[in-house]
Amino acid sequence: MTASVPLAGGRGAGRRAPASTTPPAPSDPGVLRAVGTLMATTPATAREAELILAAAAAGSAMPETALAAAVLDASRGMPVPVRAERALRQALHAARTPDPVPASRPCLMPLREDAEKAVGRFFETRLRLTAAPADPQARRAFEDALFTLCILMGRPCAADAVHEAVQYTEG
Repeated sequence: MTASVPLAGGRGAGRRAPASTTPPAPSDPGVLRAVGTLMATTPATAREAELILAAAAAGSAMPETALAAAVLDASRGMPVPVRAERALRQALHAARTPDPVPASRPCLMPLREDAEKAVGRFFETRLRLTAAPADPQARRAFEDALFTLCILMGRPCAADAVHEAVQYTEG
């Protein structure tokens, strides 16, 4: 029964770890070496490496010392149990993947007229770029229109910004 809680601070903001946000300080020398190996191979702080190791141990239902031995074996080029490797990969992926931005977050919306103008300009520049793909001015105008939609709709992804702008202007 492991719940996930966000890790705090720096690069790790939005990361997930096992329910114990402060894992016990590792006392086993093998666990300490494994934490150091994780710190070196995956740019991570000591705390993040400890949490990754703890999450992998919980995910694989293996003792932390056995998982630490697997990490050390892998660093020496020795074969590692599939269960341990899979759990480590999943824990690393979970630690490095930020939480998705909820779609229903509260935000200020632009004036509908401004959004309609930006959407119209986007489609015009897209047609112009399609007609002349080698034209640098057409490319700049298209990218400018796309950037404007991203800013207006508050979305970092261009496809999401276009989709949301079209939905907003139609409804």
